Amino acid sequence: MGVKRKLGALILTSVIVMSVVFWFVQKEPYSTELVMDSLWDKYEVQSTQIGITDPVITIDVYDKNDIPEVEKYLKAKLYKDDLEHYEIEIFSRWS
Repeated sequence: MGVKRKLGALILTSVIVMSVVFWFVQKEPYSTELVMDSLWDKYEVQSTQIGITDPVITIDVYDKNDIPEVEKYLKAKLYKDDLEHYEIEIFSRWS
């Protein structure tokens, strides 16, 4: 029974390692720019800007009613470090 247990443990370990590697490879890459680009697909955004010298993320939406949704989306998608580093300004010039 010792050989069967060793073989079973080896197979189980192999499956776990392969699952972790597969999960890690499938995970989408993260960047602040990718999150900002995803806003264009999800909401009616007129412009986005990430400050280089000034740590501000500026977003201009067409409909002011979208502001709370965009803010909630950013808080869910941006890493905590980005939320602490950047000041987020969301506004609408049109309504």
